[in-house]
Amino acid sequence: MRKQKAVRGQNAMRAQEADSIEGLLAEWRRERPDLDPSPFGIFGRIWRLSTSVLSDAEAWLTPLGLTFESFSVIVTLRRCGPPYELNPTALYRESLLSSGAITNRIDRVEALGLVKRLPDPNDRRGTIVRLTAKGRTLADRAIKLHFDALAEMLSGIDGRERDQLAGLLSALLKAVEARRAEQPRTRRRR
Repeated sequence: MRKQKAVRGQNAMRAQEADSIEGLLAEWRRERPDLDPSPFGIFGRIWRLSTSVLSDAEAWLTPLGLTFESFSVIVTLRRCGPPYELNPTALYRESLLSSGAITNRIDRVEALGLVKRLPDPNDRRGTIVRLTAKGRTLADRAIKLHFDALAEMLSGIDGRERDQLAGLLSALLKAVEARRAEQPRTRRRR
């Protein structure tokens, strides 16, 4: 009973501590009381977290000779299962990378011997990107390191809170993705 109260007290103290976004929200409330900055409270935290995690990931991947982009390419191929191959478009869609410069990213991991390009049997003009044995070994090492480091980042949040956070973020992501899917696609004119 005493332990439960102590944990609740610690959680309440944590909730009361201001994070780096709270000050920005307070400033906007002061400067523009006519606006509701609460959506920025959510997305600002997501942006800060994303920036921090990407920076940290680069630090733990560098000793393996990987950037986040090269890591994303090889673990995406590893995750898709045997024969660990995708065409470049599917690789972009299945990874956490943007579409820009996917060819250059594939070139870089190919130069490292982690993937190889093969002719696409279903498209004479297309190629398939396949993970090599060396790439699979490195992907397995890198993903374990990555998952362990991410788990460590979450160590201050209990399992119930993690599940709740994952559910809320999933609901937000679905809403944002549905909204994007509904928007008409327009081409930018040069």
